[in-house]
Amino acid sequence: MQSLHDTHVKLLAFDILSLIPSSSNPNTVIRKGTHILSRAETLDIVTFWEHKSDRFLKFTIDDATGCIPCVIWLNQLTSPYFSRRCPPDVRRIAEVAKSFATVVQIGVLVRVRGKVGVYRGNVQLTVVDVVVERDPNAEIVHEGGRSESISTKVGFDEGGGGGF
Repeated sequence: MQSLHDTHVKLLAFDILSLIPSSSNPNTVIRKGTHILSRAETLDIVTFWEHKSDRFLKFTIDDATGCIPCVIWLNQLTSPYFSRRCPPDVRRIAEVAKSFATVVQIGVLVRVRGKVGVYRGNVQLTVVDVVVERDPNAEIVHEGGRSESISTKVGFDEGGGGGF
């Protein structure tokens, strides 16, 4: 089985939403065919936004092939998950997450990188990086580069159905 476990693979929403949870680790590793993926990058427009102060920011991004649920966790300072980490590191992680949350607005084109996971049976991205894309040609470049990068890195047939 070929692994792209720690690589942010450029994917369209359709590709991300069609990923299948791995039977060995259903909450973190996603499997499609013989390839293991855990991280993805996509470029989409924010179409939904829900903010729970000091807990999380949920948002949906849409690239016309589907809508991807995303989450930015904002509870680093109160979460037991971070209690064993160095306090200055946790504060920095919290600051970065809050800065990401400020750029996510409905109608904005964003480049999102994150960990692919499953929450309540649905695929979602736990965001590790989000950037507002200001180049109007970015979507075209992302979609064109996606086909080349996936077929080159993973060895998919270019003549297929246009996706994973």
